[in-house]
Amino acid sequence: MKLLLTTIKSDNKQTELALKYLYSVLFDSPLDVHVKTFGRNELYSDIFEDIANAQYDIVYFHADSFNIRQLCRVADMVKKAIPNIAIIFGGMEVSFETRSFVKQNDFVDYVIRGEGESVMFNFLKSVLDYEFDFENIAGLAYREGDQVVVNPYDAPVEMESLPFPYEKFEVGSGTVYYESIRGTSDRTVYSQFLPNARVRALSLGRVCTELRYFLANEVERVVFLDKMFNYNTERAYRIFEYIINNDNGITAFEFNIDGDALDEETLRLLAEAREGQFTFNMDVASTNAEVLAACGRGENIYRLMYNTTKLLQSGKVRTEIHLKAGLPLETEAMFARSFNKTYGMAEGMPVHIDSICISKGTALRASANDYGCIYADEAPYEMISTGSMSPDDILRIRAVARTVESYIGNGGFKKSIPRVLNDTGLKPYDLFGRLTGYISRNGLSGKTRKREHLARILYAYTDSLYDDLADSVKHEILKDVIYKDLESMVGEDAMKKFDKKGWELD
Repeated sequence: MKLLLTTIKSDNKQTELALKYLYSVLFDSPLDVHVKTFGRNELYSDIFEDIANAQYDIVYFHADSFNIRQLCRVADMVKKAIPNIAIIFGGMEVSFETRSFVKQNDFVDYVIRGEGESVMFNFLKSVLDYEFDFENIAGLAYREGDQVVVNPYDAPVEMESLPFPYEKFEVGSGTVYYESIRGTSDRTVYSQFLPNARVRALSLGRVCTELRYFLANEVERVVFLDKMFNYNTERAYRIFEYIINNDNGITAFEFNIDGDALDEETLRLLAEAREGQFTFNMDVASTNAEVLAACGRGENIYRLMYNTTKLLQSGKVRTEIHLKAGLPLETEAMFARSFNKTYGMAEGMPVHIDSICISKGTALRASANDYGCIYADEAPYEMISTGSMSPDDILRIRAVARTVESYIGNGGFKKSIPRVLNDTGLKPYDLFGRLTGYISRNGLSGKTRKREHLARILYAYTDSLYDDLADSVKHEILKDVIYKDLESMVGEDAMKKFDKKGWELD
């Protein structure tokens, strides 16, 4: 029996790792198991032909909110071409509201709900043993005549029971994604998590052994997908310590961190890291206490700001701050204040504005009406408006978010933007809002993909600002600052082309 485990690349980093876990669990089975990830820009017809021509008996599609529509279209084509093929869907996107998903998509035969390793193993074992006792397989949804049967979730998978997902795969020298925990202590209303799923962690010994494998293979970057990695401060400290003490001078590590939970001992340890060895993603969400409370966050924002400042002072840990746009009770003015505070504590480091999506399985989806939330019917279920923000407010913030991402999302223009703010006295959100308006009015949106154009746009936009200051000398100084920022971001050949063309936008 021939099985394909497949997906389409998406912005969800968990998806490809999930296929590796499934393959590792099924490797010793009598099945002929194949794994294939298709590019997000591949044609549906090409993906369909690839699958249909390979003569699989079972195809498992791993879905998330970014690729669900593409996968459904491909699966529909495969089922029409090969009616006897078994089509299975899995992933968090189909683990909630499963019955309606199966009813709406007649090409789906089975759904693996929740953490899929044991569910998939038990399902395939039942098929291979000709038992077909589907009603006793927790986490499985299936058709029975005209009815759709949805079994309760399976018990959470113990991490130690899972094989190392890269044992059967070449890691290469690029980026690898890694889990050391399942579940999360974060219970924010916009977070998607399985009910009653507790936090389960790999032992320190196993984590260090697996990290040694990445270090020995000189992997460029290891991204921990654990949410709130430092939920256990002592455990996080030991892993950081191991990484620092075994540095190969090449491999960098990325973590999702609860900034509020960092302690002084950990901060002192991190100051010993190689510069560039660590990147921390911190989900600040908002700096407004009322909004944080409505979201289910109990952060001490002042502690978070202190910890972030200490990290920045060490100069060793790259810290990326994430704000959420469209949270319950938050107005645009409140969001602007949060952005200004966040930019102030993370000056010189990337700040990202993430749009809220009301995913299946989130508490916010269940209480959307209470907060006046209107969101898209199709994945990824982006927020359109709330009781506190009109569609225009959210569209405006999304436009500002694109400008912020262009100028400081990757850590670029780290001297230019602070210089403008210092010279003009503008607040950060006001500056980016005005810059966004300038880009829109002058039809420059198509030029924001290249850093050279971004430099020209910033200089051209600030011309009127400095005219108001009646200080042309400061504007010429700003030009030098922008130029030096650009030099730090692009290569020598690009700078030669920039010098040849000059500062004109056209």
